[in-house]
Amino acid sequence: MTTPSRTLIFLFVFLPAILAKGNILEDILPNPCKCCQENETRLHMYLHQFPHLPGVTNRNEYTMVSSPEPIGFGTMIVHDWVLTTGLSATENVVGRLQGFHLQAGQATTSWYTAHTIVFRDGSFAGSTLEVSGITEVKPNGEWSITGGTAAFASAHGTIKFINSQSSTATDAIKELDIHVFHTPEPAVNKYPLTF
Repeated sequence: MTTPSRTLIFLFVFLPAILAKGNILEDILPNPCKCCQENETRLHMYLHQFPHLPGVTNRNEYTMVSSPEPIGFGTMIVHDWVLTTGLSATENVVGRLQGFHLQAGQATTSWYTAHTIVFRDGSFAGSTLEVSGITEVKPNGEWSITGGTAAFASAHGTIKFINSQSSTATDAIKELDIHVFHTPEPAVNKYPLTF
């Protein structure tokens, strides 16, 4: 007759060795998770904002809701900013930042910004990053990366920005330091959707 203590000794001493040696888990679980490893990418880019102001002919943002409140509380502007790898707004354009910014502060200028970075050229073409955060009247700030697609699937991270000294009244330039963690999608879909 086997006592409970002998059974426990067997389970604790011999069962792990048997499972490890015989690869029994692969037989029990024929399709174990083969998850991709998370990657880390750092990018240095420039955002070009051509403001919705008189005299700016190539503006890439428009005021959709204008507020009479002090400091414009509630004003909403839709933007399609240019993303480049250099200081010039026309050279090395790799994507767009498409979204909106909303004046969310009642006492101070504080813009809630939400946009999707759409990469159109370069090694990340076809990929996106979902970004949001607060932009205040300061020379620098930080936004959150809360998602992404394609090369940036399951993205999370931060974008630190600083107002460039090369900015002008018609081209507000921000230097972006993008730090993103992501799990790329597999190259081949083994189970394509069919309808």
